[in-house]
Amino acid sequence: MKTQMIAAMAVAGFAGLATAGGSHTFDVSGLGVDGGYSTNFFTLSHDFGGAGTVTGISWDINYTPASPSWASELVISLDTDGGFADFSMADYGAGDTSDPFASVASEGLSIASSDGMVMLTLWDSFQDGAVFPDLVFGSGSSITVTYVPAPGAMAVLGLGGLVAGRRRR
Repeated sequence: MKTQMIAAMAVAGFAGLATAGGSHTFDVSGLGVDGGYSTNFFTLSHDFGGAGTVTGISWDINYTPASPSWASELVISLDTDGGFADFSMADYGAGDTSDPFASVASEGLSIASSDGMVMLTLWDSFQDGAVFPDLVFGSGSSITVTYVPAPGAMAVLGLGGLVAGRRRR
């Protein structure tokens, strides 16, 4: 009975760790972002629940620039430590047009996170004038971040289960 109980606790612990990893999709449909100033950045965050590594980012977005200029571009930044961006991608596709623009791509990454917190920041790198927002994401726009938990966390959990089992004998 005790062995079954310990095994059940270990399985539950591993299941909890498994859900901490995986991927998270940020739905950015309908969001408007402005540009040029740090106060106009739009930041979304997700907590993966513990140390690990961001292994990829992918996006399937469409947006319409409101007041396009030669400097209009969407910037997608990813940060795991609350400092400077660990990854940034500027999309120069919209350029000088107010036509909708679509971008579908992915990027493999290897960015360590000590606590599992991932911040995604979206902005236009140039303030295009008095129009707000500078660009608006269309329906179905999303950005997905893939995360793998640190193997050390699983090892600690496994050792904890072994110690608990050993003490009860």
